[in-house]
Amino acid sequence: MLFLEDIFLSSRRLRVLGVFALGVFLTACGAEDEADITADPGCISDAEYFQKQVSIPVLEKRCIACHTATGLARHSKLVLASPSESNYLSRNLEAVREVALYEYEGDSILLLKPANEIAHGGGEQLQRGTADFDALAGLVERFKNPQSCQSISADAAIMERVQLRDLGQTLRHAKMQLVGELPAAEEIAAVQEGGEAAFTSAIDGYLKRDAFYDVLRLWMNEKLHTNKYLRGDNATNLLEEDDYPERKFYKDLPDSPWAEFAYEHTNDSVAREPLDLVAYVVKNNRPFTEILTADYMVVNPYSARVYGLGDVGFDNEADPQELREGRIVGIPHAGILTSAMFLNRFPTTATNLNRHRGRMVLDLFLATDILKSGERPLDPTQVQDHNPTMNNPTCAKCHAEVDPIAGAFQNWDDRGRYRPPETGWPESLRPPGFGKDAIGSEDKLSSLQWLAKRITQDERFALAAVKIVYQGLVGRAPVENPTDETDPRYAAKLAFFNIEKDFLQTVAEKLMANEHRLKTIVADIILSPFYRAVAGEGLTPEEEDAIAPLGTAQLLTPERLDDRIVAVLGYPWKRRVKDRNQLTHRDQFLFFYGGIDSDQITRRITEPNGMMANIQMRMAAEMGCLLAPRDFAKEPSERLLLPFVEPSYEPTDINGFEVPAAVEAIRVNIQYLHKRILGEHLALSSPEIEHTFQLFMDTWREGLGAIDNDELSHDLTWHCRHNRDFWTDAELPDEERVVHDDNYTIRAWSAVLTYLIADWRFLYE
Repeated sequence: MLFLEDIFLSSRRLRVLGVFALGVFLTACGAEDEADITADPGCISDAEYFQKQVSIPVLEKRCIACHTATGLARHSKLVLASPSESNYLSRNLEAVREVALYEYEGDSILLLKPANEIAHGGGEQLQRGTADFDALAGLVERFKNPQSCQSISADAAIMERVQLRDLGQTLRHAKMQLVGELPAAEEIAAVQEGGEAAFTSAIDGYLKRDAFYDVLRLWMNEKLHTNKYLRGDNATNLLEEDDYPERKFYKDLPDSPWAEFAYEHTNDSVAREPLDLVAYVVKNNRPFTEILTADYMVVNPYSARVYGLGDVGFDNEADPQELREGRIVGIPHAGILTSAMFLNRFPTTATNLNRHRGRMVLDLFLATDILKSGERPLDPTQVQDHNPTMNNPTCAKCHAEVDPIAGAFQNWDDRGRYRPPETGWPESLRPPGFGKDAIGSEDKLSSLQWLAKRITQDERFALAAVKIVYQGLVGRAPVENPTDETDPRYAAKLAFFNIEKDFLQTVAEKLMANEHRLKTIVADIILSPFYRAVAGEGLTPEEEDAIAPLGTAQLLTPERLDDRIVAVLGYPWKRRVKDRNQLTHRDQFLFFYGGIDSDQITRRITEPNGMMANIQMRMAAEMGCLLAPRDFAKEPSERLLLPFVEPSYEPTDINGFEVPAAVEAIRVNIQYLHKRILGEHLALSSPEIEHTFQLFMDTWREGLGAIDNDELSHDLTWHCRHNRDFWTDAELPDEERVVHDDNYTIRAWSAVLTYLIADWRFLYE
């Protein structure tokens, strides 16, 4: 199509996305604040010294393998918190300070022990004269003579140079993200007038919509990946026929509408059971802890039949969205932990002994990636200890946390069936439990219920819940604690890590204070700079480095881009309603555009590549050519995109003279499109409006000239014609079809639509 060349040549909008954000917690020792307080440029606080010079290079690399609450040195005076635990730095600083007070012959045991100058179970870890030893010695000296270094907050200066989305813009992004709709003008006006209180009220309203719970299911599946079992009989095949004789009841039903519904929905209802539990808990405003402590499972009319639950009180026996609580006789339910989908998605073997399940529990529900919590042996052949999971410090560090949790799964076999073993848990392993606590004999058969209570009482559970919402909204996981001090950006990365860590901990504390009701923290994350930051001016390179990860600079996932296309443009990316969705169907562009199948593909592509850029341009070109004819087929009052113009509106007459009324209408509609598609509020005199207007003019002139010279047809190309109603797929009568484009205005508007849809502000968050 002719107009595409103009789009490719003139689209200066496809530029590199650079987003800065507000560093509200940055500190800079040795600067002046508004009160003219000054500090020694070389001074750093004790806490900062501890983090940079001692915690990361010494404790986290050498000591923490044993000196934890579950490590080999758990009975020593030095017991450290894991980096995955909240406030671990301040807790470890105090623990180290207390041990440093103990001396032997005038020297602190904090120095004597790691140097093995007095008996140390871990042998020599540090040598005198090395940089790490000197750093530890420097900390001991600081304990004796605390530094009075003044750490100066730099947030006031940065706030003046960093921009956040205003509340109206933020509401637009948030509503599209949470429920897949654009906010009405009245909603935006209300939050702009009412401020953050009105904004929070609006968000709370969105969180009551069914569409939000579909989004929540997507967020949870990014962690659980139980959508692996959607399609076919993948989920029902996991169930034991002897336990659930009606697992495939839908195959034996006589032909009827119910049979068709059952065949379509049963497998997926079983597959989505753990995700439905999460949605059910949050929708009913129950504590998020109930996703593990629930003594029930959530079923709909189809999955209830599979599990043989009988009548559980459904209002509509054909509605797969209707959820009820169900209990299987003889099963000690513990929410997600006892879900057949969860247990099969994270299976065990005769040698693994549920350790994989234990590791995933730590990762999913306790915000602890145990594999990153310490260095692992590079050469397993060098591990000569008897029973190394118990006795080798490097191995024991992880196994001390994983193995008791693994033991709590002893009643569930490799197929996710409740099968308590006759022989019990091997005595050579740590007893089933959690941390220091072991499961008593009275709780042996309901061990996962016991475990669920301990997990949800741990403060890390709240942090894990916060991270699920945070990643869902912001589009990335929290940054990891940097450890490479040779990295030129190490200081900046460390600063941002601390900013983000403090924010997440604050939100987690609010979640706990609100009895773990998840909806109470959504607005806080959206209102924060981590979500709202858009630009920065006059920042130093160090400040830019430190705050660069803030804001939602992310490529939209296929699912979210599809939601945006429908919300803004009114139609999904397909020509007919029964066609496959180009973005979300696994046989189309889902995987090429970074999607996952929760099976072999569980990590999304977050950095765009050449193929993804081509998909973006194809989507924009195809939607542009489809949308203009569809919109012109409606009455102006019903149009989403072209309400101010008609195909007959040409900017100049046959003699080349401007038609002012037509030009004005074209500019007004372009202004409207910038607002609807990109969220821009631009004056008619804006250079952006002029640039888009010139694109319309150039495309129209060239196309009209080609028609006059018989180089192009008066008719739209077949793919772009509007011959059928999209939603009903019914053929339209001749008078309602849009087939002809004698003056090339429809195709010129298609070019404008393609140009704006291809803008990075539409494709990225």
